[in-house]
Amino acid sequence: MNLLLLTIIAIAEGASIYNYGFSENSKKIGTQEHLFQYLAGNAPYFKYPLDYGINLPIPEHCELKQVQLLARHGERYPSKSKGAKLSNVYQKLQNYTGALNGSLSFLNDDNYHIFWEDTSQLELEVTSKNSLDPLNPYTGEQSARTHARQFISLYGDLLEENSTLELFTTNSKRVHDTAAFFAEELDNAVKSTHMNIISEDSSSGANNLSPGYSCLPWDEDENEEYLSKYSSEYLEDIADRLNNENKNLPLNLTATDASSLFVWCGFEISVKGYSDACNIFTDAELLHFSYEDDLYDYYQDGPGHSLAKPIGSLLFNASVELLKQSDELDQKVWLSFTHDTDIINYLATVGLFDNGKKLNASSVPFLDHIYRKAWMTPMAARLYTEKFQCSNETFVRYTLNDAVIPIESCSSGPGFSCPEKEFYSYAEKKLDGMDFVKACDIKSSSNYTSLSFYWDYESVNYNASLLIQ
Repeated sequence: MNLLLLTIIAIAEGASIYNYGFSENSKKIGTQEHLFQYLAGNAPYFKYPLDYGINLPIPEHCELKQVQLLARHGERYPSKSKGAKLSNVYQKLQNYTGALNGSLSFLNDDNYHIFWEDTSQLELEVTSKNSLDPLNPYTGEQSARTHARQFISLYGDLLEENSTLELFTTNSKRVHDTAAFFAEELDNAVKSTHMNIISEDSSSGANNLSPGYSCLPWDEDENEEYLSKYSSEYLEDIADRLNNENKNLPLNLTATDASSLFVWCGFEISVKGYSDACNIFTDAELLHFSYEDDLYDYYQDGPGHSLAKPIGSLLFNASVELLKQSDELDQKVWLSFTHDTDIINYLATVGLFDNGKKLNASSVPFLDHIYRKAWMTPMAARLYTEKFQCSNETFVRYTLNDAVIPIESCSSGPGFSCPEKEFYSYAEKKLDGMDFVKACDIKSSSNYTSLSFYWDYESVNYNASLLIQ
């Protein structure tokens, strides 16, 4: 009876039922959360698995002075490029008469279709209206709303009922939509909210929430020769297994197809709440895929890429300046929404997950593996910078995805925070030699050589047109 009621309510609110009538996956939804951490940030949000036993709220008897948020958009449909690859695999599996066997047998269901109704949904945030299952609890909309309510619980003391709260977002539609859902939940806590929409275009130069787009010299394939050393044997094994299970059909699945099936698994959970495709993989294969994603991210966007830290320094430097000016600035809450890559670049500069040991392409590490991309930037990731005062001293602390992440070399304060003066010394060392404008040759494509939107939003109208990309 409760399932029936929930389904009727969801349909009444505009959710798609994707030709299912009542959800056939209702008993499966919520049973795959143990997989999220292995799915390369394509699956729904999950809490950072290691909280070190540190309480998330600021320590008792301390007072918040400022909080900053750098958040990823919520659960979404695949990008157009990934959608094209997934469509190719889906069509390959549909081009035969006869039943599929083994872990691909779910495709024999006449009601099963690829997990978007048409290509116009690609790139978009998953919402209650466009989710392919009315009972899907993992939509980007719901993540943003739940996150906002948690934000009010943790940081509501900094919100002023009679004030307008400024939010900052890139002009990617899914990023903007996440910020908008978040803002709607704040409307009961403040007089109003106002969205500053910052263009991602390279012409924005240094005045950008997604600075990687402005860094024209950036080369994704800088470390491709080293990355190619990571064995694809596990993908070949998957393809061979699926082909052997279906010897009656000339599937001819490849290692590339097998890699796409992991992407299928993660995104389908975000869109529908469950994915039968996830049952294809063994535990070992999930571990291999997860580490391969860590490895590629480390050398393409993280500490292993020569431009990652200079790119991340733009937002990190702005964050430090906001902290230093917290007593002077009227706004005490700084809410910014962008992409996972931008958060990864930022974290590379801060150094929270960089112990100086480069990731190895020869094998999967276990005992000394702190760089886990999916843990850092799942869908709806949220990185907070907290500044709080205890007695007469002020401290700075980071939390990531509902877990406190101490700066290992500076954690002597309450709640394993960093004393403010020591934090600024730490930041100065991390930013030493970091010149975003020079490293990214900004002057060749833009006149904007500094990040100003946090300071000039009252005089400049930041209202870039939304883009679906």
